[in-house]
Amino acid sequence: MRGNPDMPDLEPRVEVCRTPVACGGVQLLAVADLFIGGAFVIRDIRIREASKDGAEALQVAFPSRRWNGEEKRCFDIAFPITTEAHRRATIAILQAFQDAEAKACQREMRV
Repeated sequence: MRGNPDMPDLEPRVEVCRTPVACGGVQLLAVADLFIGGAFVIRDIRIREASKDGAEALQVAFPSRRWNGEEKRCFDIAFPITTEAHRRATIAILQAFQDAEAKACQREMRV
């Protein structure tokens, strides 16, 4: 994905879940890796389907970990810092997800 010369190229790779996993009203559809500028990767980015105000929506969730100290909290591990970086990453990941899903459907139709 090209655009801003200050932003490195983003190359997402998506693995569509054969059987989506449901967890507390959120359904995991796929897991993605985001390669940045050919030099850095963020793994375990989740693509989920969640209900919001009665409408289904896709969400991109960057990796986080739970901490079970005095307060049970989650901490983001890797994430875009700027709004523009978040927008570009989300668009690239969701486009790769749609492409991977279309390819998976085509393979299933051939079988």
